[in-house]
Amino acid sequence: MVKTRSKWVPAITASVLVAGIVISGCSKGSDSPSPSGGTNKASEERIKMTMFYNEAGIKTPPGFDRSNNPLVKIVEDYANVDLEFDIPPYVEYTTKHNLVLSSGKLPDIFHSTIPDETFKAARDGAFIDLKKYYDNSPMLQKVVTPAMMELGKDPVSGKYFRIPMAYDKGPQGAGILARYDLIQKYNSGKWPTSVPEWIELMRKIKKAEPDSIPMTFRIIGDNMFAYGGGTIYGLYGASPYDWRIEGGKVIPNVMTAEFKEASKVMRDLYTEGLLDKEFATTDSTKYYQKLAEKNVLWQWNSMDQILPYQVTLTLPTATGNQKSQIWGVAPPLTTNPAVLKDRKYAMGGVGLPITTHGLYIPTSNKNPDRTFKVIEGFAQEQLKDKIFWGDEGNTYTIKDGKRVADPAKMSAEDHAWKRQFAFLFGYTDGQDAQNANFEAQLGKEIFTNIQNGMKVMQKEAEAIGLAGIIGYAEPDEVLKKNAEIMQAINKFTSEYIMSRISEQEFNAAIVDWEKKYRSLKYDPLQKFLDANKDDLIKKGYKKAGW
Repeated sequence: MVKTRSKWVPAITASVLVAGIVISGCSKGSDSPSPSGGTNKASEERIKMTMFYNEAGIKTPPGFDRSNNPLVKIVEDYANVDLEFDIPPYVEYTTKHNLVLSSGKLPDIFHSTIPDETFKAARDGAFIDLKKYYDNSPMLQKVVTPAMMELGKDPVSGKYFRIPMAYDKGPQGAGILARYDLIQKYNSGKWPTSVPEWIELMRKIKKAEPDSIPMTFRIIGDNMFAYGGGTIYGLYGASPYDWRIEGGKVIPNVMTAEFKEASKVMRDLYTEGLLDKEFATTDSTKYYQKLAEKNVLWQWNSMDQILPYQVTLTLPTATGNQKSQIWGVAPPLTTNPAVLKDRKYAMGGVGLPITTHGLYIPTSNKNPDRTFKVIEGFAQEQLKDKIFWGDEGNTYTIKDGKRVADPAKMSAEDHAWKRQFAFLFGYTDGQDAQNANFEAQLGKEIFTNIQNGMKVMQKEAEAIGLAGIIGYAEPDEVLKKNAEIMQAINKFTSEYIMSRISEQEFNAAIVDWEKKYRSLKYDPLQKFLDANKDDLIKKGYKKAGW
């Protein structure tokens, strides 16, 4: 883990690729605000504070000290503190998070991306309720709105233990992302308009280039059917681990006719050799290797992913094959599967305006007033500009009164790392800077084509409303069984796709799954939905009225 503190020397410029809003504010307490913002430094002593945080997989330049640099100094000077960070390697974050949480030896500020576990500790007395501070911080409220705070509160106790990360600035929606260069080469540039047309395109690719793997999976933990494994199920409105509402009733997708029909299609794709024979064991490393070199055609993903990925294909690390790839957003099908009861089930909705990220102040903290001032420091407009745009003359220049991104410098690690400090703004904020960089990297034609496709999916998402239910916390007995529930779905579905079990055995396995897990997992959800239907609809979860 990183745990450093040394005297700062101005040796690095502030810059960024993507980020979120920043604003300063004031809190209620002994640290009264000065006219220019921040604390009244004339009457207080500068103190040291510690902070544990998740770097979220955003790389840092080798040897760089995140506890001492111009960016963190903006926050430190605002709150009149010296910050020392405890930053575990990204792959070790969950383990370290849980160890720190259970140790009872918490830092002054605790950044968590695992709210279920952190809320449990908070209910046991580990963290303070931050509502009184938030209510007296109008500038923080401009970044994290009152509606966001409501969504971010503990669903069990109703207390406001965290200041959540905003996540309302980025592209919305989800759907098919596909290799448009392959569509140009093998389908005359025409997007497929039905599932059979997508399958026929995969056949063309496989016939012309037999070494191709037009479809494969990317398995992450117990999740087998995301990304490459989500395309067919997504088009059928039957993502295996998800559920739908029909006539006010919660129905697991694995029990729908759409899921069974989609699984038949998957079985045929596997038999024909269009679906990777190793799909059930393809982890992220193998997936990206195949994505780079094996003509993988498509994946199901959120709209905020395509532009950043396309940019990676322009970097020196891209292979020869990758450099020729052009991805695009597939338009909605014009002919949907006949079995699909309603196309709304195959449409992605709007994401929650907050993420699981949040900043917490432990009960053991001896100076919560000043600590909250640090949190406010991460909401300064000055910080936001440095995170996303960086410095004039370095990461951007001014031309005709507008900022023009320098793509090489904006995408470099010594600028992009600053998104780590977007604890409040969110990583999708700073869209003006982000899009300026994307366009500079990709060129106007590719950038515009991708953006136009994203806009179509955004409109669809807005029509659906919130994609996920809000305010519901699964009971502990469900949380303990979720991995087992997913693994059971993985087993009978993958075995059916590979023809290791018959259709009759597949259907029997679904019935057994229903008997074992449906009531356990979905009865509490149904009860919550019935009790809160009108309120959920009012808050943007339109699905509650389906």
